[in-house]
Amino acid sequence: MIKKKNLYEYFYVLIFGIILVQLFFVPGIRLGVLTSIIIIFLLFTSISKKVLFKNSFINKLILLYILYNTVSIVWVVFSGIPVAVFVAEWTNSILPVFFFYFAYGDNENKNNFFDITLLILVSSFILGFFLWISNAPLYRVFMDTTEGAGTDLFNFQSLFGLTATGALGVIGFLISAKILFRSGGRNGKLALIICAVAAIMTLRRSALVVLAIMFVVLNFVGFYQCGFLKKRYLILEIVFLCTTYFIVAQEYGDFLMALTERSQMISDAFSSRSSTWKYNPEYSEIFVGKGLGAVGHKAIGYSSSIISDGNYFKLLAENGILGTVIFVLIILSTFQKGIKNLKEHYLELCIMLSMSLIAIGSNIFTYQSVAPLFWYSIGRISRNNYDMLNSRQQDLAIPVKSLALPR
Repeated sequence: MIKKKNLYEYFYVLIFGIILVQLFFVPGIRLGVLTSIIIIFLLFTSISKKVLFKNSFINKLILLYILYNTVSIVWVVFSGIPVAVFVAEWTNSILPVFFFYFAYGDNENKNNFFDITLLILVSSFILGFFLWISNAPLYRVFMDTTEGAGTDLFNFQSLFGLTATGALGVIGFLISAKILFRSGGRNGKLALIICAVAAIMTLRRSALVVLAIMFVVLNFVGFYQCGFLKKRYLILEIVFLCTTYFIVAQEYGDFLMALTERSQMISDAFSSRSSTWKYNPEYSEIFVGKGLGAVGHKAIGYSSSIISDGNYFKLLAENGILGTVIFVLIILSTFQKGIKNLKEHYLELCIMLSMSLIAIGSNIFTYQSVAPLFWYSIGRISRNNYDMLNSRQQDLAIPVKSLALPR
């Protein structure tokens, strides 16, 4: 039986269901609107008021970040930008932040949200692959409706779009790795391969580079730092990679060449996006920003500056120095607390690091299909740290009666 407070664990099941309705029946359904409604519904069913005011540093920063962005509607309006732009951006960027609080209702020994999410990601990648490879007419209509007319389908986009598929492929790879580690190498291998291949087939430079970095990190964690896997699995891994490389080089040489070229074009990615990162704020905007959504793609036609690829530059322009400092403190504080318990939180740390790197060249934190996993990971680390501190305080508390001297 599904408990009310655990409904959020099925968030991606609901999203996948809506996408299937879009795909097979009603392409014009507004996924973003329905996703926002689902998150708001989950807020009222899965979060208690007392969770919002937990006495932890990260929790206070999260609440401050939400309030700061919400209040920024004032300077958005003063900038002459319609309130509708702010509301749309708030639902995309701030609603997913509340997934931080869902982690506080989680069972400490279970990761149902991650496991269920992985099942949905693998299913969507498999379905998306067959639709993509067969060039099904309904898939063409679906992509034209959701991603824009004439969307290029040369690269794999699954059901989420190019950037989101790349990011979700990396995250699915990380969750699969935890299952692999948790089972001592017995489970999770197929899901890991499917997610990695999905990320690779997008040919997104950020996804390719981050996937490679995470591969190295997970090998370090799994074989050396935490010892989840026996060393013989490293030999099997090397044999598998060499065999795969040989087969791909022989059968799909053009794809391998394209993959190599895309991986080497990181400097081009920075130079091609740097022109969109330029923004000349007024003096007052340096500190408080121009307001949430003021330079996002939803403000096209209302703002002279649009930052469409580069979440940190967008954050600085919209939230100013104050809002950016709050965000950076959340990230740094979470990393600092998570690294102390690496064996417990390597998955959450890897998800955070992956998303943080991808955000350099895309506005990934505004993707409702991806951002919840980022904020939930922060919540998992914060909750664990909060529970540990409470446990220590209880252990240190000495009952008054025990101090009473015998008569």
